[in-house]
Amino acid sequence: MEQIARSLDHGLAGQVLRYGIVGIALAVLYATVYWAGAAVFHRPAQLANAAGFIAALIAGYALHSQWSFRGHGRRSGWSLSRFLAVNVTGYVLNCLWVWLIVQRLGGPIELSIVPIVTLTPAFTFLLNRGWTFA
Repeated sequence: MEQIARSLDHGLAGQVLRYGIVGIALAVLYATVYWAGAAVFHRPAQLANAAGFIAALIAGYALHSQWSFRGHGRRSGWSLSRFLAVNVTGYVLNCLWVWLIVQRLGGPIELSIVPIVTLTPAFTFLLNRGWTFA
């Protein structure tokens, strides 16, 4: 257990691991808010989706700035604006994957999930580490 704790605090490897843990938690939050808004409270799906995105965005900034990237770079007034820009870019990138794979190429929805959970998080991690929390 002590070795796991040390690896969580060790530079880039620790940041990647913490980012992944937070990412899983944020995905659960996003999905829960989206599902509850659409299925339980009978709100339009896009409104519920936006609510899930906003909830995950707010929690994500707090968790990533305080835990995922702790000890890395400085926090400034620009951090939140940059975090928002990175996450909106990630959202747009995910929309691109869905359009390309499902709508343009006629592939299955499941195939579009692959770049959504691999390429987009890698891209947003690099932007957050190098620009948002630098």
